[in-house]
Formats: sequence, structure tokens, C-alpha cells
Amino acid sequence: MASQKERRRKLNSSKDVSPENCVFCKIVGGSLPSFTVYQDNKYIAFLDAYPFSRGHTLVCPKQHGETIWDMNEEEIGGLFKVASMVSRAIVEATEADGFRFVQNNGEAANQVVPHVHIHTIPVKLSDKGKWMDRKQLSDDEMKDVAEKIIAELSRL
Repeated sequence: MASQKERRRKLNSSKDVSPENCVFCKIVGGSLPSFTVYQDNKYIAFLDAYPFSRGHTLVCPKQHGETIWDMNEEEIGGLFKVASMVSRAIVEATEADGFRFVQNNGEAANQVVPHVHIHTIPVKLSDKGKWMDRKQLSDDEMKDVAEKIIAELSRL
């Protein structure tokens, strides 16, 4: 039976990505474009490039870490606090009936980008029980929903 230390090492080494090669770190640093809806000195929220629904937003720490185990309790709490705030704006902006938080850790859990992040996914009652498929939204659609989320965040 693997020890907790061995499981952690395996989980964090699913994909060896340094901050210099991390897609999300490049978004944080401004070298890759994104539809950013929120940021402060520790966290950033931007639209998912391949969303499950209109308004699907990723919330992540600006500091690189592959899994939630790379964060301390205060940082985890801060991440979920921002995700909660952003979720309120997303639900209002998209007229959703609810939302999902999805937070994957490691390749086995379907974590595609090895940088801690929370998927904040708005859902409508009409989609209840349906399989979530990735969508392709135009830049204009992305810009429109980003502007609506930003407007809602300014009201909070």
C-alpha cells in the first residue's frame, strides 16, 4: 500500500509543468490572452476556452501549484471565497438556475492543466441530468458574457 507521501508525489507528477511552461501562469503573466472577469493580488478568474456552458469560468491562484495539496488552508479558503463571489455574478449574468464547482487534482481525476483551479459552471434547469459537452463560443460571445459577469461583480 502506497504511503500518503508516495501518493502525493505521484499525484503532483502527473504532468511535469514548470511555471514557465504553464498555460495558466502565462495567462496570469499576460503572455497569453484570456477573457478575465476578476483578479486581485492572489487570484484570477477567466472564462474557460472550451466551456461546458456559457459563462463557465476558471478561478485559480496566481501562484503556481499543481494540486490543492500545494496550497495551505488560508490559500484554499481564499480560492473558494473568490469562486463563491464569482459564481454569484456568473449565475446573474447568464440567468442560470444553479452552478457547479468542479475541482480536479491529478491526471486520473481529469485535471487537464496542472495548475490548481476551480471550474465554476452555470447550469439551467433545462440541462438537469444532461451530459456536459464542451462548447465552442466565438470571441464575440466570450466578450459579451465576460462583460456581463464583470458588470455583475461590480454590483457585489
